[in-house]
Amino acid sequence: MSVTVEGLHREQDDELVAFLDELSADSASVLGYHYPFYRDMLTAIEVGEPIYLGARCEGKLIGYLPAFMKKSAAGVVVGSLPYFGPNAGVLCGNERPEQVHSALLEELARRARAMNALSCAIYTPFQFRDFELYEQALPGWEKVEKFTQYQRLDADVRDPAVGRNLRKAQRLGVTLSSEVTAERMATFFSIYEQNCHEFGIPLKPRAAVDWLGRAKLVGKNTLLYFAFHEGRMIGGLIMVWSPKVASYYIPCSLTEARSLQPSTVLIDAAMAEARAQGIEFWNWESSPGRDSGVYQFKKKWGAVESEYRIYIETFAGRDKLRELGREGIAREFPYYFVWPFNRL
Repeated sequence: MSVTVEGLHREQDDELVAFLDELSADSASVLGYHYPFYRDMLTAIEVGEPIYLGARCEGKLIGYLPAFMKKSAAGVVVGSLPYFGPNAGVLCGNERPEQVHSALLEELARRARAMNALSCAIYTPFQFRDFELYEQALPGWEKVEKFTQYQRLDADVRDPAVGRNLRKAQRLGVTLSSEVTAERMATFFSIYEQNCHEFGIPLKPRAAVDWLGRAKLVGKNTLLYFAFHEGRMIGGLIMVWSPKVASYYIPCSLTEARSLQPSTVLIDAAMAEARAQGIEFWNWESSPGRDSGVYQFKKKWGAVESEYRIYIETFAGRDKLRELGREGIAREFPYYFVWPFNRL
């Protein structure tokens, strides 16, 4: 019985959702980012064009590789997926994993080669460790080793300082709401934008934030929380859910209100709701580095590290990448990992 690969399109969304839901029972690698709503969001905000591949055996969907392609005047890049972190790669169960990885990874590489892509970057999934499957399918590709942070939600291992900060916020009158309104979304984005400028964080478009706040997604694929003090919004949090994993997608807080601990209150509420819904893992996403305040903040909650890798190849040659340079790559291909800058 051979494994075949085909492109997955919207007509197969119900089948894809059923596959991901079933796989979630045994795998923490399935994130909210792998579901069709997230593909539709990325497409709507013109991040690129989807290349979603499915592996089948006797007609049954047994593997999945989501990716996007971005065209510009400078060329084409392919990424699984745009934005950064262990948020894509091959998803499959225990049915023919070697064949599934080989078939899907080789097909994406074949398509990137046919496009003469400047680069094709494939992230390994969240909570995935069998890197040999990528080494075998992508021989000679550049490898970038990274780490992310996560924690299980079945144990409270947070630092006592977190509890003190929660009590402080309660004493000072910080309140929460999950009601989504246009005004609240506008304020949320304004605070988020300020944070990105302040810390040099790549800004996700306003349209992406608004999309994830749509009524049909909230409570099913996303959850939004807003923190207030004396009637003023001082912070917010967007979570993206899968059946087993809650992903910490966009947090924000007013700089002048951080002493009120809005982030602590928001995270505590989101974790409590995730536990109540039977979610097992909290995906903290990547941090700038182990010496960063962001990394240390997550560690206080009980975050531990998990390794992931990016496998990347160029089919147009490194000279073209060097000609573009850092500024050109960032300008032409925002949200994509195009090439490690220290290897240009």
